[in-house]
Amino acid sequence: MISLIYGAKGTGKSKRIIEAANQASLTAKGDVLYVTDNPKHSLEIKHTVRFVNTREYGICGFDAALGFIKGLIAGNNDIVLVHVDGLSKMAQTEAEDMQGFYEALEAVSASDGVDFTITVGRDEKELPDFLKKYI
Repeated sequence: MISLIYGAKGTGKSKRIIEAANQASLTAKGDVLYVTDNPKHSLEIKHTVRFVNTREYGICGFDAALGFIKGLIAGNNDIVLVHVDGLSKMAQTEAEDMQGFYEALEAVSASDGVDFTITVGRDEKELPDFLKKYI
């Protein structure tokens, strides 16, 4: 399953996804990850959530971001929930151009039993049609 936290810049998306990750870590029956390219949030994430700063790994582009996320899951079968903050920035791709990415994540979710929560920097009316099913 994929769910979105969306809104324009400055509307508190990062705060909401951090709260969601921290809350999920209290009840999840497996590992919870918070993936971002912004290291400043590391102190807000509970120690029970694995914080992953993609800047440390040189992620560049759509395919690299997808491969990185798949690699995290392949390396740890206990992951049940991945929170991705700033996916478009990390993948260096606009939300409109990421339909294939989301389709690949749906396949990963179905095959590996991992749920995803992703922030998207768009108001609801500006979301591409393919993303609206994740609201």
